[in-house]
Amino acid sequence: MIDLGNRWIADDGTVILSADGAVEALYAGSDLDGCLIAPSEDTALYQQSLRLLDMDLRTLITDPQQLAQQAWYDRWQTPAAYANTDVLAHCLALCDTDSQRDRVHQEMQLFEERDMLPVLRHLIYMVDNLRKRGIVWGVGRGSSVSSYVLFLIGINRIDPLKFDLDVTEFLK
Repeated sequence: MIDLGNRWIADDGTVILSADGAVEALYAGSDLDGCLIAPSEDTALYQQSLRLLDMDLRTLITDPQQLAQQAWYDRWQTPAAYANTDVLAHCLALCDTDSQRDRVHQEMQLFEERDMLPVLRHLIYMVDNLRKRGIVWGVGRGSSVSSYVLFLIGINRIDPLKFDLDVTEFLK
């Protein structure tokens, strides 16, 4: 067996991936057919997610348009009060300056073009529930911190305007 870090090649040519190697391959859009994945808690959760959602997560990861096409949002069971939230009005109410309002309008157009308003509505619901229950979550991670809308919703605590972060880093 040849050890390549997060993957191995068996003597018969079979590729065996660690959980991290499988995640890398999925995000790269690779086909995992013919690959074996070493059992782990992560792989068990992935398999459970596939059964629960009754869909192919690889397609969702590599083709965001599949989110809307497979009606994935409907399965989140966002309460009606949140499912009908006017995200633009919600975010604008949290703004103090014209530059903040301009950024919200810019980002909302990008979110609308990607059919992501249901995601934002659910995130508002999720953050409200985390706060009500006193649950702590992270300060922000990766390119999501470049979204002022996500900052206003409370997903992250990094103000992208303060650091002049471009939202296109998040919504590529």
